[in-house]
Amino acid sequence: MSVYDGVHQTPEYKKEGIMFLSVENISTLRSEKYISKEAFERDYNIYPEKGDILMTRIGDVGTTNVVETTEKLAFYVSLALLKPHDIDSYYLNNVMRTSEFQKGLRERTLVTAIPQKINKDEIGKVTISMTSNHEEQAKIGCYFRTLDHLITLHQRKRDE
Repeated sequence: MSVYDGVHQTPEYKKEGIMFLSVENISTLRSEKYISKEAFERDYNIYPEKGDILMTRIGDVGTTNVVETTEKLAFYVSLALLKPHDIDSYYLNNVMRTSEFQKGLRERTLVTAIPQKINKDEIGKVTISMTSNHEEQAKIGCYFRTLDHLITLHQRKRDE
């Protein structure tokens, strides 16, 4: 897994263009903020692609979501971009939600920083317990993805 962070400066927002994500967008990976195509091409050699994982790393540390769009996305330094190699994204996303992984993040988080944060290089050092069987990863990942969608549907129904 490779880990990257986003731009370190606040961009000039536009009414349209490339969607710009930050910590507050982690649950939906949707935003009303955009940057120009020129700024995107200048600042992003590496960017989120379908199947990558975004993780909060400043303030709220360790909340994850899998990128499901093929649209180009820009992101702020408060998010880490994880590009899984040889592992099912949905499986990895759920492994990263386990108490074992979250504990590993907390142990590497700079709790004296305000707001608390984790350096992007520390994220890749957290131990991940997982099966190496790709078929099993895909089945487990699919199961949790389906479960997440069902929970979302039930929450929407309850809120209506």
